[in-house]
Amino acid sequence: MSKEDLPLVSVCMITYAHEDFIEKAIEGVVSQQASFRFELVIGEDVGPDKTRDICIRYREKYPDIIRLNLQPQNIGPQNNFMDTYNKCRGKYIALCEGDDFWIDPMKLQKQVDFMENNPGFSLCSHVSDVLEYGHMYNSAVPEKTELMIEDVISQNWAMMTASLFFRKADLVFPDWFDKIKNGDYAMQLLITLKGKAKILPEAMSVYRKHAGGLSISLRAFSQAAWVIYLLYEFDGYTSGKYRSDILKKIKQIYKNQIGFAKEFGLRKEYARLCVYRSLYYINPFMIKNARK
Repeated sequence: MSKEDLPLVSVCMITYAHEDFIEKAIEGVVSQQASFRFELVIGEDVGPDKTRDICIRYREKYPDIIRLNLQPQNIGPQNNFMDTYNKCRGKYIALCEGDDFWIDPMKLQKQVDFMENNPGFSLCSHVSDVLEYGHMYNSAVPEKTELMIEDVISQNWAMMTASLFFRKADLVFPDWFDKIKNGDYAMQLLITLKGKAKILPEAMSVYRKHAGGLSISLRAFSQAAWVIYLLYEFDGYTSGKYRSDILKKIKQIYKNQIGFAKEFGLRKEYARLCVYRSLYYINPFMIKNARK
């Protein structure tokens, strides 16, 4: 395939056991109105339901847009993402996991226009609404819409996965990427090492909270341990350049997760978090060794 025939944008979508959600995710992509060619690359990780059958049916309906990356055996979300990402051919990458969806048919056009006209930015995001157990919540535009790497380290999940758009050349996977659980946050950190991030004010995607989601399945202690492990790896990757911001972030993680455990009566998790927080000044990354 010649360079002229390649898509400008690849939408990377990983999915596992999303039978109830995947159609809406796919429809949000194939309905995009754009002045350029784009593709949807779906990585299905051998789920126990009919997700794969639905993906095959949509590929047959949209053969000029959809390409499938059907795993022969379950390899887990991080490996599935990296494998599917590596099969994307576009200059730009847009993300949408199989349980989220897009709500603006001009989303890709708006993000391409911004990135083409603003070379100093490596990441373009936008406001995302939240669908939590059947109830839709509209998200406000954040006070700060242009972020440096220091902001991304300290921010509290202002950019949802289904909003992320970036140049493929700006994301190179370090050797620890397949060992983490917070891949979306890791990507934001890695990409904004190359330039600023922009958050567009329009709500153009929906983040779906449900019982099967990874962020829901991890409890307070595990969430703290896994994010701090990611920050430990990122600190080494950047040779300690952002250490002061990372340490502030770790303090905030403890504050948030201890507060969560206390509010919901998770006494064992509360106690364990308090112990590790008391050891912060000995080794701020110590809790990483307790992740499961």
